[in-house]
Amino acid sequence: MKSATIALFLVAATLAGAPIAAAAQSAGAAAAAAPDAYKPAGQWTADYGDDYCRLARNFSDGTNTMALALERIQPGPDMRLIFVGPDLKLYRSAETIGWHFLPGDAERQARATRSETADGKQWYNFGLVKLAPMAPPAPTTPPSPPEPYDRSAEQALAKGKTGILLDASLTSPVQIETGDLAAPIAALQACADDLAKTWGLDPAALRSQKSPAIPVGGGTGWLPQGTVGFADFAKLGGGSNLVRLMVDATGKPTSCAIHWATLDPTTNDKICKALMDKGRFTPAKDANGQPMAGYWVASPMFLGPPLPAARGR
Repeated sequence: MKSATIALFLVAATLAGAPIAAAAQSAGAAAAAAPDAYKPAGQWTADYGDDYCRLARNFSDGTNTMALALERIQPGPDMRLIFVGPDLKLYRSAETIGWHFLPGDAERQARATRSETADGKQWYNFGLVKLAPMAPPAPTTPPSPPEPYDRSAEQALAKGKTGILLDASLTSPVQIETGDLAAPIAALQACADDLAKTWGLDPAALRSQKSPAIPVGGGTGWLPQGTVGFADFAKLGGGSNLVRLMVDATGKPTSCAIHWATLDPTTNDKICKALMDKGRFTPAKDANGQPMAGYWVASPMFLGPPLPAARGR
């Protein structure tokens, strides 16, 4: 898929950089301070790559410029939230950053995963987020397939969101005045549908499917012990190095791809080989409840052998 610039969208040449862990923590004092307001300093820009969709825009407080990027790799509600700009002033022992969409969103927490770009700007990756965070199921609720992705509901929710506030853990809160997010979210949806087409899937069939491909056993144990080195697990944060398996109508994987790769190619080759060998799925179901081709996206972090405590149960 070629990059495209449309009437809404920004440049994020500064969005490169490998994330590293940084300290951050919740602090009530930040919430009491007046936020530093960043207003739009350009149009939204769309970068539609071969395996991702990115919308970005510059914002300014009159002195500093900050870029905000929304990134998506599949049809669905998940998107990565990236900020690039001046150093966010964090409390020294902080490990997370409190943030939420405006207005009316509940406070959320993101790991303070950051790095420095080639031109010296700070790059913050808040990981995968949804406009409406999923409520955890009750402890007694039996496992069930995820609810179908509702594009109309996401657009309706986006229409009412006009900003993002970064507050807890910051000595100086930051408010980014995005404006109505309905059009950017609609553009992400259209781009993600185009991605599905390049995978050989029909976006209309995906929109009407009753259930997606579901891994048998949740995928636990599909990766042998040591496939991902202990030191490499830190590279899997922030929604990085996600695996996509294409799954046929019999529940068998047919191909493997890596999105936002942060592990070395040799390790990712091992991951794909193991998942192609061991992966088995309950296939996706179309609008009539019949098996259909689909796909599955997951992090290698959760596909290794079960923890010792779980093995003994």
